Amino acid sequence: MSPVATPRLTFAVPAAGDADFFVRLNADPEVVRHTGDGPFADRADALAVIAILQDRLASTGMTRWVVRHEGAPIGWCGLKWREDLAVADLGYRFLQAAWGRGFATEASRAVLELAFGELGLPRVIADIAPENTRSFGVVTRLGFTRLGDAWDGELPVVRFERRRLCRTR
Repeated sequence: MSPVATPRLTFAVPAAGDADFFVRLNADPEVVRHTGDGPFADRADALAVIAILQDRLASTGMTRWVVRHEGAPIGWCGLKWREDLAVADLGYRFLQAAWGRGFATEASRAVLELAFGELGLPRVIADIAPENTRSFGVVTRLGFTRLGDAWDGELPVVRFERRRLCRTR
């Protein structure tokens, strides 16, 4: 299962061939500045994460998909089931060269369509580092509501929520 491609972007389940891209993405300190993650120690670490993402897709129907623009990987975007909260969490990460071009919003919109459509989820959250105001803008454009301060493990976050719109006849 994968979200429908957007006019500019395609999505793919992470595969072993994406390991070098994952290493490059996490090697940029600015890309991971607000995530609590650091660079991968080596390609094997990236392959281990890719295996986890594949397992999550098999077990929950959700994963972080590799996002491609003009055939080249530029980031990832997708859902992760948060067992502790019984809700799906929207996340994304893009190369700096892709920032400011609307890719995070476009990819996230496609993922939300999948969440509220095919997956039938009633709501999705997004936990964002308090200083990551650019991501505040992304989720606000997508119709998320700020719920307040929370914790994601040991990291302080601002939690946002988007509920599926109910249509009346």
